[in-house]
Amino acid sequence: MSYTIKRSKRRTLAIKISAGEVLVHAPLRMPERTIAAFVQAKQAWISDHVSRQQQLLQALPRRHWCSGERLRWLGQPLTLQVFAAPRNQVSQEYDGLQVGVSARSNPEHKVPQLVQQWYQQQAQQWLDDFFSRWPSDHALQPKSWSVGSFRSKWGHCTRKGELRFSWKLWLAPEWVVTDVVLHELCHLQEFNHSARFWQLVKRYAPDHERSDQWLRQHGMTVLNDAYLDYHAPTE
Repeated sequence: MSYTIKRSKRRTLAIKISAGEVLVHAPLRMPERTIAAFVQAKQAWISDHVSRQQQLLQALPRRHWCSGERLRWLGQPLTLQVFAAPRNQVSQEYDGLQVGVSARSNPEHKVPQLVQQWYQQQAQQWLDDFFSRWPSDHALQPKSWSVGSFRSKWGHCTRKGELRFSWKLWLAPEWVVTDVVLHELCHLQEFNHSARFWQLVKRYAPDHERSDQWLRQHGMTVLNDAYLDYHAPTE
């Protein structure tokens, strides 16, 4: 079974499966034979999850960034419309995302770049609006917040109190986005995933388990540039 090892300053082994690929998080100096034995012991579990993820991916068309493809903003479908324009531009019109590409640009590369820029700008505005309503006397106060691009996570809280989020999060329904933001806010007080941390999350996001389930179910496609979509019959 093929897998990729990612070493860091951690104490334990962990396995993450994304888009049908296996990633093993391991301590810096752990012997590879120990890692291999751990993976072997988890082989049945890994095979089951890889198979299920591959089946889900096969149900979604790969993205080519051309007219007619579907994206989402806060869970609502957006139809991508690509056209020639004097300059590069992006705008939302009702349920469509209009992307104009200049003659000097290569649409294959420029369209996803423009779409990502649009999402980052819109997501940053969403965050700014969210924190403009956040009580100034609240116990949880971030020093800053920003939107970037992560390949395998939705958000991050630094020890300096800075919150950072993946622009891809805003493809999810708004209730999911809100819970992820609250999750990262709770790390300002509990910089871990201890029982006390989850008690804090429960206080500010009582339905976080529903959001967690949504992220587990759809995360591998939403975080994957080749798909960036999901089936959501129960939304």
